[in-house]
Amino acid sequence: MAVMTDARGDVRAALATIEARCVVRGIDLVDYKALVDKVKTWEDYWQQWTLMGERYLGLADRYEAAGWRVSAGAARVRAGVAFHFGKALAIEDDARYRDLTTRSVEAVAAGQKLVDPTFERIEVPFDGHYVVGNLRRPRGVDRAPLALLVPGTESTKEEFPRWEDEFLARGMATLSMDGPGQGEVGFQLRIRHDYEHAVSALLDTLASRSDLELSRVAAAGVSLGGYYAIRAAAFEPRIKAVLANCGPWSLGEAWSKVFPIYVAKYIWNFGASSEEEAHERAHALTLEGVAERVQAPTLVVFGAADLLFDAKREGQRTADALPNGELWMFEGGNHGVTNFATEHLGPGADWLLSHV
Repeated sequence: MAVMTDARGDVRAALATIEARCVVRGIDLVDYKALVDKVKTWEDYWQQWTLMGERYLGLADRYEAAGWRVSAGAARVRAGVAFHFGKALAIEDDARYRDLTTRSVEAVAAGQKLVDPTFERIEVPFDGHYVVGNLRRPRGVDRAPLALLVPGTESTKEEFPRWEDEFLARGMATLSMDGPGQGEVGFQLRIRHDYEHAVSALLDTLASRSDLELSRVAAAGVSLGGYYAIRAAAFEPRIKAVLANCGPWSLGEAWSKVFPIYVAKYIWNFGASSEEEAHERAHALTLEGVAERVQAPTLVVFGAADLLFDAKREGQRTADALPNGELWMFEGGNHGVTNFATEHLGPGADWLLSHV
């Protein structure tokens, strides 16, 4: 079977790196494997993820017509996750990228509203535009502590419904956010190193609510979101505990390990004209001079087999620099440690709840 490559690299190799992640985030393993069998080019990548999302939407329509509200909601969420993965690594067609972003946002929101009556979309003016969060609250809890869930470079809030469920089951509310350079917000606001300002804007908006216990706020981030979560805690005192999953110590220093497809995404997310310009801007995203400011207890989760960020250089260095850092290192763990999900997603939520 011929496999096409281009400047973004081998599409099937890229797919192989996200298999566990896709399944953990809600894509059925059988559906994922059927998609892989059909993808030989990056054009196929766009098309097959789009078709998967549309098939899930068709199922959602059938279930809703039958009055099966929860099944319909779950199918719409899966559709949104599929649309998200369909554009997550492929950014060369701007119109299609924007279309799938919008479809992902709409499908996840529609599905969540069917599954969870507490779901709310939070929009906050920020830097001439806005930042956005999806808020959910646990049932039966009058005043819930809050877990702020922070995505990375090509992740978005639409990827997190399953992760949110881990916190909701433990009595915590969740706010999955898109900040500068992320998801729907990324079209207007590019990556910025001082992510804490976006976090503060969201927390300010929630401050008057009586259904959230904002004296107990945790931040959890994945990949570059791990850097953002630590950075936010260094400058935002309302964050009382942090979980940083596979975040870099310095994005600029780690640049040489970044896959070609991620380089293309960073160029887009920075609004840069070249890889050199994106790399230069990446040096601003560093924990040097930042990590030691974090007084909140911080759990660093890392996979020893991470192909994007070196576990010792990034993970161990970060944990050692934090005044109250703890490291969970998973031998054989991939980027995001999605191949050991049952050993850190729920337990990580437990750890955060016990420290806020």
